[in-house]
Amino acid sequence: MTRRDWLLVFAAYEGAADGLDPVRFQKGLFLFSRLPDVPARERYTFKPYDYGPMSSRIYDDLDALVDEGSLRREPVPGKQWCRYQVTDAGLRSANQLLDQARREGRVEAARQLHAIKQTVAGLGFKPLLEHVYAAHPDFAVNSVFSRQR
Repeated sequence: MTRRDWLLVFAAYEGAADGLDPVRFQKGLFLFSRLPDVPARERYTFKPYDYGPMSSRIYDDLDALVDEGSLRREPVPGKQWCRYQVTDAGLRSANQLLDQARREGRVEAARQLHAIKQTVAGLGFKPLLEHVYAAHPDFAVNSVFSRQR
């Protein structure tokens, strides 16, 4: 499995019928990268940024997945950003990747990624950032988001 494979699987898991915004991809894959059983080659590298942990590679991989037809961008009225939704082709690819993960003994990593998707998809913007910042304050140091204490 590659970082991009896990990104597609994350997008394909149920839990966000309207798709996911870039912040949820960033925070979800960040939380996944912090799991001890995920090899370094399968993790994105993050740095503290305006809204906590950020990896520019995620944006590159989202673009590549859109270009190959695995994801589609859905505009959000009145916003500068979009949501990403998995396509039928992307869902088929994600299911093949999950089969591969099972064969490779990566069931626990897949299960944990699913749980992370449920968490990040179920939280509003502010609670999501607070959740990540509380667990990983070292990634909140450059944040422009003001937390209520």
